[in-house]
Amino acid sequence: MPFRSKVQPININGVGMRQAPRSRLKRLFERPFSLKNLAGVDSSLSRENSEEIEPSSVCLRRMVQNYIEDPDSEKQSKCIVRNRCNCFSGSGTDSSDEDDEESSSSRRVLRSLKSLLLCANVSERDLETKTTEIVEREVEDKSRLKNVVDELVALGYDAAICKSRWEKSKTKSYCVPAGDYEYLDVNIGGERVLIDFDFQSKFEIARSSETYESISKTLPYVFVGQVDRLTKVVVFLSKAAKTSFRKKGLFMPPWRRAEYLLTKWVSQYDRTKQTQGETSGQAGVVHP
Repeated sequence: MPFRSKVQPININGVGMRQAPRSRLKRLFERPFSLKNLAGVDSSLSRENSEEIEPSSVCLRRMVQNYIEDPDSEKQSKCIVRNRCNCFSGSGTDSSDEDDEESSSSRRVLRSLKSLLLCANVSERDLETKTTEIVEREVEDKSRLKNVVDELVALGYDAAICKSRWEKSKTKSYCVPAGDYEYLDVNIGGERVLIDFDFQSKFEIARSSETYESISKTLPYVFVGQVDRLTKVVVFLSKAAKTSFRKKGLFMPPWRRAEYLLTKWVSQYDRTKQTQGETSGQAGVVHP
């Protein structure tokens, strides 16, 4: 087999032809690694054609230099890429600032809700504690309302079952169908205090934002309070739900509006007052 040698073209002076020039960025990465070489990346890249520069190269220099100074700080390296550099996001906005702002807003909202949920006085707080203890002992069935009322009456409270009813109504944007609802109330010093069970579940929504999910988990299972405080809580929750739907790009359904929700508690109602030892057949009906 004939011997084949690798022949390189030569010019008339006998010197091999010059290879195609390499890009400045390619020559940079072929140089021996050192911090001194890295320090000159910005000035080298600034003189190169913008079409030949990869936008992540500046980030690479910072990330490598940070790793050399602290090789165990993986989190810090990630922050350099995601937060200090605009190459990936396309803007100068720091994502951590947005997260901090949302977290701060969420804390403010929760503080406002907790202040609304506080009982107005000691009497309400005692009633809330005793009612919660009774509800925890009772089985969730059709007779639970009556059983709770019986125990509250035995403790000396003027408690009763209230059944509200409302007719079908229409507004410009939605319709409220006719319906009815049952809850409890207790007369304390001439003031009407409402008691409702499973209060938290009445405000749960699908695909909720993180802020609204925290809000719904803050709500108590048993609500105890006067009508005006209940109204403020419902209005607050309705606004929070609207914000959650908007963040998710969803339309807020009419049954999540405050006016719709409040129909359960502010409509005309019948109050079935039962004294200790009475049966349900002997209970009287008191109209508002």
